[in-house]
Amino acid sequence: MKIIEVEALHLRLPVVQEVADGTQDCLLVRVHTDVGLTGLGEVVSCSYVARAVIEAPRSAPFRHGLAAIVGGMDAADIEAVSQAMVDGTAWYGPGGVTRQAMSGIDMALWDIRGKSAGKPVRGLLSETAVDAVPCYASVLWPERPELVADSASAFLDQGYRAVKYGWAPMGPDADLDEALVAAARDALGPEVDLMVDAGRAWDAQTALARVERFQKYDLSWLEEPLHPYDTAGYRALSEASAIPIAGGEALTLIEEYEDLLRNGRMQVVQPDLGRVGGITRGQRIAELAQETGTWVVPHAFGTGVLLAASAQWAAASRKPLTEFTRAPSPLAQDLAHHSMAFRDGLLHLTDAPGLGVELDERVVETYRVG
Repeated sequence: MKIIEVEALHLRLPVVQEVADGTQDCLLVRVHTDVGLTGLGEVVSCSYVARAVIEAPRSAPFRHGLAAIVGGMDAADIEAVSQAMVDGTAWYGPGGVTRQAMSGIDMALWDIRGKSAGKPVRGLLSETAVDAVPCYASVLWPERPELVADSASAFLDQGYRAVKYGWAPMGPDADLDEALVAAARDALGPEVDLMVDAGRAWDAQTALARVERFQKYDLSWLEEPLHPYDTAGYRALSEASAIPIAGGEALTLIEEYEDLLRNGRMQVVQPDLGRVGGITRGQRIAELAQETGTWVVPHAFGTGVLLAASAQWAAASRKPLTEFTRAPSPLAQDLAHHSMAFRDGLLHLTDAPGLGVELDERVVETYRVG
């Protein structure tokens, strides 16, 4: 089963706002094989740059484009393909956008592996994988605290048992920050889990001061309060905080995760399968998380392709949970048709082979770039 084509699908809304919503502009990967099986993956990066990494032709040694590297390789040998991408991009890799672009190809190959075996991806990862994955609704904060109740009420009506709010306007004003958290807790009630994403807004001292103000609102975790590479700050905060600290979505390399988990000591780590090298490298991060006693929960603020991969991966983990973006973008809500069904706070998975997701070609043609 040979790889005959790697297709980069860049989709972008006509107007993209400078807010923390990556579902306005996305890069998908479609890998085609000579036996007719096709796999889907998603890259979480700067789409224009990552697309160039995939489509670049062969060049001098160690600086090839990913499609040129993997063409003709055995699609079933994912580990060999993964290593070939690392070796073939060594001149401009190994991390950053290079690893992020690899993620989409790796994810698509796992989709193909599942389709070839007639099994869902979770069944390839673990014999004890669950068929229903708890998920939390994930959205950006509204502009003012009094606007939180509307979205919270909608989430309650839809059956969510956990909700995460994040990013601006949180950050500069401690009183506003507390008012936002208080409004969310009041609207959701005491039985629903509440997470807060600070959007890398503070240093460790400021973050700890926010923890002291937030702890009465019973947060499940405080996410990314610091710069992603502030390992010393994360260690100081994690050891002093009464609220579990989460982070790691911005990292790509296993070495970065090892530093963050062993030295930063956060309680929840959130690798993004569209950034870390796909499911293959995600498995290594999961092993590291188990060694360090860290709860691993995938970051999945993207399209339905990333959601499907994250849910399948989480289903095979020791404590399943995944993010479920509720961003209004049509790329988040309409692009992918998947076999999952959301009910009562759970994503119910079927036995559809692979990732169990297909693209709506009308949406692809509407928003495709180039």
